[in-house]
Amino acid sequence: FLIFDLEHERLTFSEIMSMIRTCEACGMATMVRVPNIDEIMIKKALDMGASAIKVPGISNAEEAKLVVSYCKYPPEGERGACPFVRCNDYGTGDREGCYEKANKEVAVSVIIEGIEGVNNMEEIIAVPGIDTISVGNVDLSVALGVPGQVFHPLVKQAVIDCADLCQKYGKSCSAQVVNPEDVNLFKDYKGISHYHTDMPATMLYKAYKSLCDQIHESV
Repeated sequence: FLIFDLEHERLTFSEIMSMIRTCEACGMATMVRVPNIDEIMIKKALDMGASAIKVPGISNAEEAKLVVSYCKYPPEGERGACPFVRCNDYGTGDREGCYEKANKEVAVSVIIEGIEGVNNMEEIIAVPGIDTISVGNVDLSVALGVPGQVFHPLVKQAVIDCADLCQKYGKSCSAQVVNPEDVNLFKDYKGISHYHTDMPATMLYKAYKSLCDQIHESV
């Protein structure tokens, strides 16, 4: 799956909807990262067909429950219902069963980024309806006074704790990697099911720089 970032990137909803269509044509799922616990943004992203929602900065169980409520239709939540949106083929889909289907299929992901969130990690992960959890290595490193040290022992321990708790509660943990060998830091933890990495611009820069460096070395 791909993550479309509405927190740090400059994407618009119109651009994201085109990207969702492209991903669907390729058989790929999509996750939209909203800036915060914003009911309207979550609803719009899901209405246009996002497969999952990711919400950053979660600090406690109450916030996690609120995220779930915005992602789920009643009785599991309070997501606003409309059968004529893109996720239900603009009203040509199942107008009665679309709500139950969405509640089963939409994935809900949260990011624990601060010290309060780390202290409340177990209660956040235990919230029903939360499917995946990740630790925000960058923000946590800043909060812990080791800015930029995304694999500092304190940061790494938070990721490991998250993985262990995800395994305990039957949830899925996502771990950050910068280089391929970083996977070795977490390969023994079964709670980690997937990894997330750099922004597209950073990955493109690295690819071009590697190419240019190899050319310079050869001439």
